[in-house]
Amino acid sequence: MSKAAQRAYTAIRDSIINGAYAPGMHLTESELAEIVGVSRTPVHDALLRLKADGLIEMQRNQGARVKNYSDRDIDEIFELRAYLEGYGAELAAHDISDKDIVILEKLADEMEALGQVADTAGLYEFSRINSNFHKKIIEASGSTLLTSLLSRLIDMPLVVLKEHSWRGRANQNRSNEQHRNIIDALKSHDPKWARSVMYGHLISTRPRPESKL
Repeated sequence: MSKAAQRAYTAIRDSIINGAYAPGMHLTESELAEIVGVSRTPVHDALLRLKADGLIEMQRNQGARVKNYSDRDIDEIFELRAYLEGYGAELAAHDISDKDIVILEKLADEMEALGQVADTAGLYEFSRINSNFHKKIIEASGSTLLTSLLSRLIDMPLVVLKEHSWRGRANQNRSNEQHRNIIDALKSHDPKWARSVMYGHLISTRPRPESKL
C-alpha cells in the first residue's frame, strides 16, 4: 500500500472508529479524496482494505457504506474475542516480560484516571486505551496468527458503544477491576487463570441493546 493510500486508510478508519462516520453512511471517493488531500486512487485502495477489515460494505453501483452492526454481529464479535483473547492471555501468561507488565499497568492507570466516562470524548479515549491494553496482551502471546485473527475484532467503532448499553461503561469500576485481575494472572504466570479472567471480562462487558437489559 502506498503512503497516500495508508494515509487515506488511517484517516477514514479513525473517523469510523470514533463515530464521525456513522453506520450506513455513504462514503464517496471524491469527497474523501478532498478531505484527506489525496487522489481518488489511494482512497479506493484504502476502501478496499477497510472492506477487508469489515468496517465498510461495497456493492456494485452503490459505492461504499459504513457497515451496520446488528445485535447478532456484536454478540458474535465479543464471543469470538472472548475465546480468542482468552487463549491469547493463556499464551501470554507463560513468559510475559516485566516490561510488558509495566506497560499494561500504565494503561490500566490511564483508564482508571479517566473516571466514569459520560461524554463522547471520554468514551473514545477509554475505548482507545482499552484497545491498546488488549492488543498488548495479544502481542505478548507471541502468536502472529492470533494477532492477525483479532486485528479486525478489537477496535469496535465508537457508535456501536454509544448506541448500546455498554456494560463496561455502565460499570466502569468493575471493568477496571477486571483489568487488574488480568494483570495479576499474567504476573503470576498462571495460564488457566489468565484465560478465565480474560474470557469473563469480555463476556461481562460486551455491549447489549437497551431492550435486552
